[in-house]
Amino acid sequence: MDITSIFDSKYNIDYLVEIYMAQESKPKQQLEEQKETLNEKKNVLSELDSKLSSLKSVVDRLTDPITNYFATKTATSSDSDTLTATAGASASAGTHSITIQRLASSDTRVSKQFNDSDSSFTSFTTDQTFYIEVAHPTDSDPNNRVSIEVTISSSVFSQNDDDVLAEIADAINTAMSNAVQDETIDNDEVVHASVVTEETGKSRLVLKSENSGYTYRMDFTDSSDGLLTFLEVNSSSQTSGTSGGWVTYVGTGPTDSELNSKFVLDGLTFYRDSNHVTDALTGITLDLLDTTSSPVTVTITADTESVKEEIQDFIDAYNDVIDFLKENTQIDPDTYERGLLTDELTYKNIIYDLRNYVISTVTGVSNSDYSEIFDIGIEPDEEGKLSIVDEDKLEAALEANYTNVSDLFRASDGIATNIKNYLERFVKVGGTIDNSIDNIEDQITSIDDRIELWNEILAQREQQLRDEFAKIQQAMATLTLQQTFFSNFMNT
Repeated sequence: MDITSIFDSKYNIDYLVEIYMAQESKPKQQLEEQKETLNEKKNVLSELDSKLSSLKSVVDRLTDPITNYFATKTATSSDSDTLTATAGASASAGTHSITIQRLASSDTRVSKQFNDSDSSFTSFTTDQTFYIEVAHPTDSDPNNRVSIEVTISSSVFSQNDDDVLAEIADAINTAMSNAVQDETIDNDEVVHASVVTEETGKSRLVLKSENSGYTYRMDFTDSSDGLLTFLEVNSSSQTSGTSGGWVTYVGTGPTDSELNSKFVLDGLTFYRDSNHVTDALTGITLDLLDTTSSPVTVTITADTESVKEEIQDFIDAYNDVIDFLKENTQIDPDTYERGLLTDELTYKNIIYDLRNYVISTVTGVSNSDYSEIFDIGIEPDEEGKLSIVDEDKLEAALEANYTNVSDLFRASDGIATNIKNYLERFVKVGGTIDNSIDNIEDQITSIDDRIELWNEILAQREQQLRDEFAKIQQAMATLTLQQTFFSNFMNT
């Protein structure tokens, strides 16, 4: 650029300032690059925390002190249309014979039939208060019952029968809803009231318990003028024709009440409030679907597929951690690019520590033939990643005794136990990773302060350059004018 024309344009000054500032901004750019690297490292640590936490969740499950997921059982029914069964870890392997003689049902009471257009209730001239007794079992008293008060205003009874029945049903439902809100009873202990129309112009009041079984039966205390007796909902006989009463025999106890299910299990007769039975066989839930004339066989066996899924979840989480650590703590052999945690010995060592826990001999096993992970068909490859290489070996160990596999992971020095204890210091609140991230954030804060200082310095420097260049531009303009004057003077 011709020196005489460098300063004759604002744009040329801008260009010169830009060149100078690009040079003088390099320290700030280096700080910004450091900040970007620290943020990338922080993100890597956050992702590592997530992956280690996922692995810890898996080993927490495998070492659960209450549920042993290696002891999972499966239950099969010979007639799933009649009976289904599920088995928990506490169930014992074996077969059971079940004959379902009766299904449980809800207590249902109906009033006598009324003609909708009649006015049958006009004899009730005062408010009528009655009580419906329902079950509210507690831990201390499984037979506990409470009475729910229902009041019908006297003005209701002047209406036709259809409207009166609707008002009574609404009053019962409101009383039950209030009892739930007051926590007098639970939501599944209420009685539902409704009005049904059997044929045109003829209706009944129907009361039905939410739960099935004798425990959840209804009992009644009538109003002073006998409203319930008039309705016949508390009749001691079965409904027939147009009369009211019970639909299913309530009985006097669990064994004679037809509200309860009845089934014969391995020769013994059982009565239950529900068709969902959890307490007849330890660890086994039975769902009664229909009655049967011949026994249904329920078979309980070890659920090897479920256990294999648990182990595969562990392998997947473990391998995910190994892959991530190899990518971020080692130098890429092809590109020679360094991982962001390459210089962090604490995190580099996780790979080797986890490998040692996996391949170490477990001394706390009950069967010494299954003291290493290789004994159940699991092996690491050249990269240290695990896989089930021999499923037959794993299944054989489980079928022989689930403790063969369980101990290997759950013993005091088991694989899952050791990894669980090891990972705790990394992923806990205030642990190793949290401290590393806090340290990085402190560094970023310090760099931000330095960048802000450089912004101020560079802004001042830019203004200084513009002022200096403006003076030079002015001097050059004066020089140009003088040069022109002398040139014109000499030519004359």
